[in-house]
Amino acid sequence: MTELAERLQLAQSTVTELVRRAEETGLLEREQSHTDARVVHLRLTPEGSRRLELAYTGLATERSQLREAFQHLDEGL
Repeated sequence: MTELAERLQLAQSTVTELVRRAEETGLLEREQSHTDARVVHLRLTPEGSRRLELAYTGLATERSQLREAFQHLDEGL
């Protein structure tokens, strides 16, 4: 959790809550390391992967729409 918090630049308590909620909704699975009890492995569930893919696809469409809108603004100047 500490490494994830550092990478996301969020407080560890925030990341812990996000992970808990993602687990509850079936987006993440948490597994304790077999070799080090302090280490937790997180992995996306198939549903988590599906939603992540949809988010990237949706963002690509939004970026394209924003780009077109800005181009129209530039043409009006």
